[in-house]
Amino acid sequence: MSETTRKVKQTPESYSPKKKPEILRLAAENAERTEQHKTYAVISSNGGSYIDGVPMLKWGEWKDNSYCGCIAALLKAAGIPASYEEVMGLSGVCWQAIMRNDWDPSSQMPQNGKLCEKNVGDALGIEVYSIGDESKISEQAKRSLDSGIPILMVGGRWAPEWTLTCGYIIEDDQDKFFGRTYFDCQHYEPTKKTIEIQPPRIPENEIYTENRYFYQSGFPGWVPNVLTRFYDKKCKPISRKQALMVSLETCIMMFEQPPGESHKFGYDAYDVLISGFELGDAEYKEKCGNDCYHIGSLLDARRAAYIYLENSIGLLDGENKTKLTEVKKIYKSMVDNLLSVVPYNETTPVFNSTPDFTTATLSVTQRRKELAEALKENKDLERKARAIIKEILNNWT
Repeated sequence: MSETTRKVKQTPESYSPKKKPEILRLAAENAERTEQHKTYAVISSNGGSYIDGVPMLKWGEWKDNSYCGCIAALLKAAGIPASYEEVMGLSGVCWQAIMRNDWDPSSQMPQNGKLCEKNVGDALGIEVYSIGDESKISEQAKRSLDSGIPILMVGGRWAPEWTLTCGYIIEDDQDKFFGRTYFDCQHYEPTKKTIEIQPPRIPENEIYTENRYFYQSGFPGWVPNVLTRFYDKKCKPISRKQALMVSLETCIMMFEQPPGESHKFGYDAYDVLISGFELGDAEYKEKCGNDCYHIGSLLDARRAAYIYLENSIGLLDGENKTKLTEVKKIYKSMVDNLLSVVPYNETTPVFNSTPDFTTATLSVTQRRKELAEALKENKDLERKARAIIKEILNNWT
């Protein structure tokens, strides 16, 4: 193990921001939201600090969208109560259907299409922001970490997935950041077959603290002036009812957006999946990859949708309340349709175990046919749900 790792483990002490007026100002500004309800301790070490105990991120826990999964973990660290399903609902990610014709897994990143990201911060009283000047990102990241709030970014390590920065040290007069990614649990010696699919085992000298946070060689991330985001400022929250309206409006908008250069949305995305599953074995094997991931992502999103709606029914009254209850049942039916064909543990969770999907039976010919039929039924249910949602929005009071 590296000397850095040993030092962090040997000499942790409770964080006390002495002689740091900017940090004190920030801590006072966020007292109500973070200091009084902070979930994890902040530990100082090696000229820096880290948030102690942020859990590992991984697929297979019904938190399969890395963007919303990271936000939910970040909010918990900041002491802000918000479930993964609520984040999925407020952001609109629970309604998404996105595909590329080449079935690339990157298609599932929500930012490839329209969503309502700002709605999350607006509902929770957080002014989420980025910093245009990249030279200032590191200093603000350290201030946020010192106050106990992780940083959200894309591509902290390996693939361009959303990740969390949880701490930093100063080594050889340089800042070194470390944190969590959805790839953290993939520890094994790479082979020729798997090395291009999953990352190799992490060297011990790139592991920090007892939390086993991993060095973020990609900090400050991909397109940091846009995608590296901070959550350490407060704003006046909007009502949950208003946030629900924004989410439902986004539900409609997401399926009406035209196709992009590489991506298809809504019903067109369904058609990409359906037509792929209906191909013959040889053509399917050649053209369609990451099938487990795409079905798992859709399954996870629709499950979050019906849970978010179930928890939001009480925000409405009268006919709209009845209609929202009906929409919730429709989204639950979408989940049941997919689960009747393929179990959850053979979808997105496979990304954390066997990279070539050999343990999953999703690619079996008969199952592909059954999935195509389930997706056709779900496509019709999507239309039905959106027709009712439009009625709700037209009668919003």
